[in-house]
Amino acid sequence: MMEIDDFRNYLEQKEIVEKNITRMVNLLKSWLVWLPVEVEDSSYALLLDFIGYLQKEEKSTHHINRSLQTISHYYQFKELPNIALTTRVKGTISKANIKPLTEEELTKIYEVFESKSMNYFKESDKLILGLMIYQGLEMGDFMKVELKDIDLEKGTIYIPERGQRRSRIIKLESKQILPIHSYILQHRNQDSEKFLSPQADDYNQLHWQFKKLSKHLKHEAKIKLNIEIQKLNHLRQSRVSIWVKNEGLRKGQYLAGFRRVLSAERYRKADLTDLKEQIKKHHPFK
Repeated sequence: MMEIDDFRNYLEQKEIVEKNITRMVNLLKSWLVWLPVEVEDSSYALLLDFIGYLQKEEKSTHHINRSLQTISHYYQFKELPNIALTTRVKGTISKANIKPLTEEELTKIYEVFESKSMNYFKESDKLILGLMIYQGLEMGDFMKVELKDIDLEKGTIYIPERGQRRSRIIKLESKQILPIHSYILQHRNQDSEKFLSPQADDYNQLHWQFKKLSKHLKHEAKIKLNIEIQKLNHLRQSRVSIWVKNEGLRKGQYLAGFRRVLSAERYRKADLTDLKEQIKKHHPFK
């Protein structure tokens, strides 16, 4: 099909390796064959039905999320409303023995980190890392936070509501103020309302940055500090544990954006043992 060839060319322009392009084309074909309507008439409800279909076919969480990522690329290519933009399926973590990092370890990780990115990612890698370490932000938060949500005079960041997360206002660390100010004036896309721009304007770009950041961070933490980080969300899990321990259950719930106090309660248990009980589910890009 001519359109499939055009989609393949689109993926090649994004510098995706050939074996991944072939896999993505095959995943796209599965979606198009299953889809009971024209692509232009598809909906989020149908996407959920497709996820259910894949689950009945006993496809892995990894396979399903690869399919959703491919669909997201395709709808961007078609310039259609991206029904798969932030939809991903949660799954169990293979390692359940992650222990929360201490305040000292988190600070050391932030201080020794040096970005190896060569493009505009380089100017925001450490900024992202700091907001994950000290304010517990997740990838979805970076898609929502706008420039107006940053108040450098008060030293705060407002994190908008999204999905299962409530909105909240969190203090910035003094060490974050100058880098954020510099980024706002010199490095972000001034035509966008998003704080983290241009990558927060394109889910796939932000996902790629997080993927590279995760790989580099784990290497740096191991080599420089002998600290094991399984994935980026280890940083947020650790921060929430510290909040619950130092600020109490209700304040920890608020700062983490949890809708239910039960979610924060799990971190109180984690403080006494490890994160085995509370990291039973994971978000896709951590």
